[in-house]
Amino acid sequence: MHEHPLLSVPVCDIPDRVIDAGTGEALADFLVSYPAVAQHESYVTTGALTGGPEAPPQYTRYNYGGGELVMNWLMPEGVGTGFDGMATAVERLAHLRTLTRGYAGSRYFLPVLGSMKRELHPLMAWWAVLYTLSMLARYEPAAWGALINVDNSKFAVPIERLLEHAFNHLPVLIADTITEVST
Repeated sequence: MHEHPLLSVPVCDIPDRVIDAGTGEALADFLVSYPAVAQHESYVTTGALTGGPEAPPQYTRYNYGGGELVMNWLMPEGVGTGFDGMATAVERLAHLRTLTRGYAGSRYFLPVLGSMKRELHPLMAWWAVLYTLSMLARYEPAAWGALINVDNSKFAVPIERLLEHAFNHLPVLIADTITEVST
């Protein structure tokens, strides 16, 4: 029995290379860029010991590549006001919010890039992408024109989809970010 209740969450989009390795070490190496995930207490294992002190992670593979793993975090001290000292759904959600970042109506574990102390905010990631595209369009118009030429460029349709997604999604993200920093 644990000292505190656990929060169990499926961590999605684990790459094939980590799943194929099938070891806790490969998982730990991957999670270096995801500090909130790396703070986990445990994860679901296969139960089969393979010569080491820990059983390998029990991944669920996706049909399109990659997979997920159910991971557990200890709930903070004093949490567990539900039946038999278990954390309530509200308490679990509040703790999950401290570990993840809201984006597009869901919660995500985002990576830390380079020497950053915290993960890149989704609005800043969008800003970097759109700023880069705007600089390309402004200072390299011939290259930009070639990239968005639907007859000759394999990048034209993906760029168009990206810009449509930005147009539709960014107003909501900006409003959510304003709400996030004002509370």
